[in-house]
Amino acid sequence: MSLSRSAGKRSVPRISPGRWFILIAGFVLFAIVCFVLFIRSADSDYRRAEEQAIRIAKTEGGLKDIDETVRHTWDETVWIVSGKDAEGEAWTVFQRQDGIVRLKASEHLSEEQMLEKFAQSHGGEPIRVMPGWFKDGPAWEIRYWREQGEEHQSLDFYSFTDGAMLKTYVLSSS
Repeated sequence: MSLSRSAGKRSVPRISPGRWFILIAGFVLFAIVCFVLFIRSADSDYRRAEEQAIRIAKTEGGLKDIDETVRHTWDETVWIVSGKDAEGEAWTVFQRQDGIVRLKASEHLSEEQMLEKFAQSHGGEPIRVMPGWFKDGPAWEIRYWREQGEEHQSLDFYSFTDGAMLKTYVLSSS
């Protein structure tokens, strides 16, 4: 019986290409699941607050169908919920810390009406238009580009009911 040098050595097992594919696919799937769970947990507070705002708008504000929910933060954070009541009347409900404010859609300017009024006094296209709360009252917030030698963004607040100018802020570019 002759012992060879190679007989005592074991060969190192090699991973086949099929197993490499399974390992890589498993890792990619694990990374995707972790990413989705991270995103869901990152915005869970926002979604929970939005669901609470909708619930309050339905119970205290009398809305039956919800069209839009917006969070506005300026001096305070206010949830604005637009929708219809049981009779089909359109309402906007502003939820503040100290209570709610309900306005009929027929008693305030719509977004389209506010944009028309804005276009009459300003050139250019607005970047963002949203309902909000400014100086203890409902307001429209419009962000747009302003040309003054170089481009600056400006932020205008208008009365929610009649579209009167409340305040303009010029945002610096730096």
